[in-house]
Amino acid sequence: MHGHDIVRYLAIGALLASYVTILLGGNVMASDSGLACPDWPTCHGSYTPPLAGGTGIEWSHRLSALVLSLLIAMLTVAALLYERSRRVLLNLTFLCAGTVVVQAVLGAVVVRSDLSTAVVLLHLGLATLLFAALLVLAFLANLREVPRRWVAWAWKATELGPTESLPGFEVDAPVGSPHVPVRG
Repeated sequence: MHGHDIVRYLAIGALLASYVTILLGGNVMASDSGLACPDWPTCHGSYTPPLAGGTGIEWSHRLSALVLSLLIAMLTVAALLYERSRRVLLNLTFLCAGTVVVQAVLGAVVVRSDLSTAVVLLHLGLATLLFAALLVLAFLANLREVPRRWVAWAWKATELGPTESLPGFEVDAPVGSPHVPVRG
């Protein structure tokens, strides 16, 4: 496996982990389990609390956030090793790494503030920003692997046609023209 592939797969993994973490965070709020673990980073003084009821719901959110943090840490290392020439990927990775650190600190503040509405909303807002950054990062990291026919379909769907070529996708003719190069 090449370095670029490692970055691609880690970006997708982090994106999926972010989605799961957001879903579990919503479940924490919906089930009113936000203070089922009244301390942080432990839960009732333990790193292995019983996974039942509200404690299980809250702890599962924290564990998914830990997995997400580890994936982003690995993604950051991989991007530093293999993607130095692609500054956009590197910068997005740094944005994600910084955001996940702030999110971890903010998670502790959420618990210690007794679920202050402003802090909870900030935590959700940053989670949304992190998901958006990971979505763009995963898309750009995988762009070279997108079949040309999908790119041609996307241009056609916009009803505009390309004004310039995407890197790796030289499209000389307007979409809809029989001369658009399409690769399966």
